[in-house]
Amino acid sequence: MLSQALHVRKPSLLKSVCQLRVYSSFPVYHAKHDLRKVFDNQNYWREINKDIYKYEESKGIGIFGKLGKHATPLQTGLFKNPFLTSSQGLRNFSMQSLKEAQQLVDQMRQDRSHQGHLNYIRNLDRLSDMLCRVIDLCEFIRASHPDSQFVRAAQLCHEEMFEFMNVLNTDSTLCEILKRVLSDDLIASKLSEEELKVGKILLEDFEKSGIDMAPEVGEQFINLSQQISIVGQEFISNTDFPKSEYVKVSCNELETSGISPLLLNHLSRDTKGQNYKVPTYGYIAFSILRSCPSENIRMKVWTAVHSCPEKQITRLKHLVKLRGLLAQIMGKNSYSDYQLEGKMAKSPVYVRGFVESLAEAIKPLAMRELRALANLKSSHLDLPIPKTDEEVLKFVRPWDRDFYSTLISLQQQRKTLENEQINSYFSLGTVMQGLSSLLEDIYGIRLEPAVAKVGETWSPEVRRINVVSDQEGVIGVVYCDLFERQGKTSNPAHFTVCCSRQIYPEETDLSTIQVGQQPSSGQIFQLPVISLVCSFSQNSGSKKDVCLLQLSEVDTLFHEMGHAIHSMLGRTSLQNISGTRCATDFVELPSILMEHFAHDSRVLSRIGKHYITNEPVPDELLHLNQNELKYLQNTETFSQAKMAMLDQEMHSPRMLTDGPVDVVEIYHEVEKQMGVLTDDKSNWCGRFGHLLGYGASYYSYLFDRAIASKVWQHLFANDPFSRKSGEKFKNSVLRWGGSRDPWNCIADALDKQSLSKGDEEAMKFIGNTEDV
Repeated sequence: MLSQALHVRKPSLLKSVCQLRVYSSFPVYHAKHDLRKVFDNQNYWREINKDIYKYEESKGIGIFGKLGKHATPLQTGLFKNPFLTSSQGLRNFSMQSLKEAQQLVDQMRQDRSHQGHLNYIRNLDRLSDMLCRVIDLCEFIRASHPDSQFVRAAQLCHEEMFEFMNVLNTDSTLCEILKRVLSDDLIASKLSEEELKVGKILLEDFEKSGIDMAPEVGEQFINLSQQISIVGQEFISNTDFPKSEYVKVSCNELETSGISPLLLNHLSRDTKGQNYKVPTYGYIAFSILRSCPSENIRMKVWTAVHSCPEKQITRLKHLVKLRGLLAQIMGKNSYSDYQLEGKMAKSPVYVRGFVESLAEAIKPLAMRELRALANLKSSHLDLPIPKTDEEVLKFVRPWDRDFYSTLISLQQQRKTLENEQINSYFSLGTVMQGLSSLLEDIYGIRLEPAVAKVGETWSPEVRRINVVSDQEGVIGVVYCDLFERQGKTSNPAHFTVCCSRQIYPEETDLSTIQVGQQPSSGQIFQLPVISLVCSFSQNSGSKKDVCLLQLSEVDTLFHEMGHAIHSMLGRTSLQNISGTRCATDFVELPSILMEHFAHDSRVLSRIGKHYITNEPVPDELLHLNQNELKYLQNTETFSQAKMAMLDQEMHSPRMLTDGPVDVVEIYHEVEKQMGVLTDDKSNWCGRFGHLLGYGASYYSYLFDRAIASKVWQHLFANDPFSRKSGEKFKNSVLRWGGSRDPWNCIADALDKQSLSKGDEEAMKFIGNTEDV
């Protein structure tokens, strides 16, 4: 998506995802640099960042190369944190944070005064923030930093901090004080609504950690949580690797299949020269799936591309069994039961009901799309057309999708303007400028580029973008790492590196925090810091080597920016409920709503400008490509329903057994039971990384997609640039972060107060697919 990197409220005392870095007083910004040129003109970018490039060139090893002990220190550290000039600096920052956290814990235990109790929840929130700024920094570094020394240091720090966090989550003294604070009417009456909300959330987290159970259970909980963290990291770090680097295909079979000779020229042969070695990743593999007429070859390649090593399946088995055991010691029927407490959907029964009803409604539409593929396949192979749905499902297989979709796409492209490419009108800079204009229209905020300090970013290609409010000035920072580079993951991701929260008078050392000030109240707050990571190609065939985006990539950028804006506008006094720190099945709503803007022809027409001539995108070209983007959309939605159901099965009561669990068999069961492009060949479940990040809540994508569709229809369908509607959504949903019941937010946004109950009827209303 989540990006499993997508950070949401975690079930623990330190659940917030934040992470902060240095300074920033609160200037009123006026754009000094051209946003479009920052992304589209490399010479312009190098000129305004000449200090960074000079430093890199002087070292000859890159900004974050392996600095020797005599190397000149960087001017600042990563995200402007002065500690983070080296991997050892990360270790020092982690140790310093642990020391400060322990001091705060000791203070909270000892101060039993009335004032101490009044400040208790605020201090718990500070404690959570203190530790999460290390944990979430480490999660980002492990996923995105190019320096292996930083990555190794981040892994060590993450494990140490996570263990400390789990110990705190089972600290009976801290829990008892919290209970006393919440139950004392004299104290509770003086607390803000946010403090009471956070207090209740943290108490639930204590209880989910087995705080009221026997000491041995608490110890077991800590051990299991630590194991899950380690195994989970091993699992997610290996989801990109196929079972083997290549699959052998007979030379004769491939040469007579009708495949392009140009592709054959890129293939090597085995030692005997009888087989081609077709790679299981990258351009060649997917080109064969799109262009090879031989179904047998496509099946071999598709299966190899989607399969993972047996060791990865072992990791998945271990992960789901550990989670099942953790749920069992907590007295739950399954990990899904354990996870869904406090979510909008409330229980696995509601989730399954939602997914099944959605799948039932979508399947006839998906079958209509598959029938079109079946007709094309029948014509292509000169075979009888399948008559029944059952025959269609057996006839059209997963490895057929790309090939026959490409045939249809080629037929449609013949109708368009000669030599016109849609991506020529959507350079990365053009899209970023268009995003900024759209956000200014609907929310009153804009994107302004700023020159980062040397060492502030992890690559000279990372752009720092300040998010500026027309009322409050700079309200947050987005670091955009959007271009592909060697060794970088191809999966788009959003990281909340630091959340927003109030800074209190007693906090004097702000050296590791970027801070701002609200002009209206004078309140000092922590600036939210976000990292957006994509892998867009700069070498897109453009004459100026400009990064040109397909509409699907525009969609991706809008989606990830939706998460970032949620963090910017969801500003609360306490970090536990700030921005994306909300219910997992609510957190995707703002980002999916942004996809609706990315699909709207009125929005795209205003954004689309030719990267050379600046001419607007032709309506005919835009509509043709939009139709292509919608192709098989119901089949894709059904595939998401299958993944959501697989997620539920992987975290169901069947994982509580003492015997072995065959996760691949479970995957194939779900595929066969639900149908539509059924996979009974690969072990793809081992490459489904969201099983870790979303564990039992992957349905959230579908759930939030259904909500977003209703919000779009209610607020933006008539006018996607409406400031009135933008303010409505901002005030109903975005500004609350996780401080308000999401059902109340949705009820306000849709002007349907009956939804605030969040009951079975509300779930049915959301599950109604007429607007999906």
